[in-house]
Amino acid sequence: MLIEVPEQKEVKGNDIIEIIETSMSSPVCELLKRPDENATVLNAHANPVFVEDCVRNMMENVAKKYIDFPDDTLITARQENQESIHRHNAFAEKVTTLGELKEELNLD
Repeated sequence: MLIEVPEQKEVKGNDIIEIIETSMSSPVCELLKRPDENATVLNAHANPVFVEDCVRNMMENVAKKYIDFPDDTLITARQENQESIHRHNAFAEKVTTLGELKEELNLD
């Protein structure tokens, strides 16, 4: 997630992390015990989100969080899933301005 932050505006790293994590099918953890792995996998399967859905979700969450930013604010969202069941990785990306995004989402 990249946001060109306009002067006099602020973006907190924790807010970006929250936007990214809530856009996925399940939280990602680095170290899990077996019962926690099971819960994470079950949660992800209960809420499947493909890479293109994740990018859409990130864009919508950014637009709502930073709706007061200028319309020419450039936003990039990118997601790559390293596949274990396919022969290829899945990749999605969207680059747009906040104004275009607000129009697309009917956020006025």
